[in-house]
Amino acid sequence: MDLQVDIYQCGSDHIHVILQGQAEGIAAFGNFEIFVKFIEACQEFINRQAEVPQAFLDAFNEEGSN
Repeated sequence: MDLQVDIYQCGSDHIHVILQGQAEGIAAFGNFEIFVKFIEACQEFINRQAEVPQAFLDAFNEEGSN
């Protein structure tokens, strides 16, 4: 996948994220704490997507065990 992410912090503590490639866009954050909240929300989303569905896990359980 072709993706470039550029992150800049301005002297006024604003953080700018520029996406180029298969994802495109610009995000500006008022300060570092808001940027951190954004990154944490992204990580939570990634973690939810990476979870193995319970039905798949159950398929490998021995009969009668949970």
